[in-house]
Amino acid sequence: MKKEETIPLLYDHHSHVSGRAAYLDCVDLSEVEEKEKALSLMRENCSKEKLNVVKGWNDSYYSFDIEEVEKMPPVFIWNVSGHGLTFNEKAEKRFKEKFEKPRMVKKMKDPEWVEKNLMKVSKIMMKIEGITGKKIQNTYDFLLERGIYRTDDMLLPSEETLEIVKDLEYQERTKFWADVETFYELSEETRKEIEGVKLFADGALGPKTAAMNGRYLDGNDGVLIYERDELKDTFEIIEKDKVSIHAIGDRAIDMVVGTLAEMEKEGLELPETRIEHAQFISEETAKEAKSLDIKLSMQPNFSIDSVNYSDRLSKKYLESNNPFRMLIDKVGFVPGKDLLFGSDGLPYGVKEALENSLFPNYE
Repeated sequence: MKKEETIPLLYDHHSHVSGRAAYLDCVDLSEVEEKEKALSLMRENCSKEKLNVVKGWNDSYYSFDIEEVEKMPPVFIWNVSGHGLTFNEKAEKRFKEKFEKPRMVKKMKDPEWVEKNLMKVSKIMMKIEGITGKKIQNTYDFLLERGIYRTDDMLLPSEETLEIVKDLEYQERTKFWADVETFYELSEETRKEIEGVKLFADGALGPKTAAMNGRYLDGNDGVLIYERDELKDTFEIIEKDKVSIHAIGDRAIDMVVGTLAEMEKEGLELPETRIEHAQFISEETAKEAKSLDIKLSMQPNFSIDSVNYSDRLSKKYLESNNPFRMLIDKVGFVPGKDLLFGSDGLPYGVKEALENSLFPNYE
């Protein structure tokens, strides 16, 4: 007879409550591995009368030809990573009509521009779909069903979204982080309620924009958002003592940690910093991060990237993804203290995190 164990409700340190709510009713391709089925879903479920955001496209399964996308209703198709998108001329036309930002939608055809302006693009995609009290309620119910009680929402799109959460009395369950632009758009009182400011140092593995010291199999080495001097200047102007910075590739992680080390040597005050993802952190950089009191916020479920992205990553990177044993045993990071765990919503819940931690594809 199997013995059942009860685990406490979870704290997901990296989630997207606002994003999950906004995209609740979107066509979802995350479980679709065949292109014809994806095209059929979009044809049948996307409206010809409005802009549509489609989520969950995994380009390790298939890519779309221009002709295929142009036959669709007005669509923006998001990569499952939340980095990178493709869209058609119908979507471009309706975007210009709705937002009167013709230059922005043209720039969105440039993958590097999208990475360097990801928060801006993400927020406008959320605006297309809209966030309502009903969607927020559904999202918190969904999280609780998966054992998640507390979360950090890593992209607050607006003050209005926070007001919806507060009206529904969910604010005690979520700490909100905002990008620099949104943070300074908030009222002075609301800024005090924000946990910290979110930055990006690179992209993601899906669109091959995570910044690597080595190269992807196609010769690309990703997109680095900041140089050291630029990041240092950004740290110095942020009027918040907590900063979260997304860095997946080892080149991006090295740059972030190196910048903070330089600031310490110069006698500058360091913000309380946590690095999001840190999937390819080296032992040397991890030791320096530890000495600077940098926290790592990581996703055990992302160990599956060594399978999903074996078409673009070298064996070295497949084997060095999410080096938890090194971080804990050799460097001394402590889970729950300076090594935090979350899901990034890919997917939510503990099942995939446990599977990938207990039965890793690479030891």
